[in-house]
Amino acid sequence: MAHVRPYGKHLLIQMQRDDAVDTVARLTEVARNKYTAAFRSHTGRWEPLPAPVADLKQTAELVTTLLAPYLEP
Repeated sequence: MAHVRPYGKHLLIQMQRDDAVDTVARLTEVARNKYTAAFRSHTGRWEPLPAPVADLKQTAELVTTLLAPYLEP
């Protein structure tokens, strides 16, 4: 199950798997209603997604498309 949690200027996208919560992506507000996206690599570092700065809806759609395998239950 996917959850979104606010964290400062970020929206964290987290997956609940069994008893663990895994943060897989974040959207960062860089201007009023303009966001960038990044995913958490296997090393734990945030890696930017190849996406333009866009509104929340467009950025969320891009993240769900690019990271679909990671968002599977």
